[in-house]
Amino acid sequence: MQDNIENNIIVAKFDAGEDVIENLNKLVDKYKIKSGFIDMGIGMVKDLKIGYWNINKYDELTIVERCELVAFHGSIADDENRFHIHIGVARKDHQLYGGHFFNGVADPLMEIKITKFETVKFTRKYNDKSTLKELNIK
Repeated sequence: MQDNIENNIIVAKFDAGEDVIENLNKLVDKYKIKSGFIDMGIGMVKDLKIGYWNINKYDELTIVERCELVAFHGSIADDENRFHIHIGVARKDHQLYGGHFFNGVADPLMEIKITKFETVKFTRKYNDKSTLKELNIK
């Protein structure tokens, strides 16, 4: 992984075979991100696990082959549910798949941009109506 920061904007490149969540955790720890947004990501991923929220549980889909990343964005909060990320990918037949991102591996690379907030605080709080741990902004 290569990474750098300028004016609370973190840019990173994940190399082939690197675990996306593992690298995101490294960036959050290195740059002490308590609250932020994953603004965008481009590249390709494989061994992808995504989900569709279906009232109280995720319907999961695993895609083993390499896919083109067409959307990658989410929030970073200061609690045990650190990331809430959505992803959209295209398979080689140009079919699109998307949903909640659980994990994946960069292949051959991924480039991302994160915005770090200094005074805004994100946590996640359970909502009985949605049955989700939702973003709480302070």
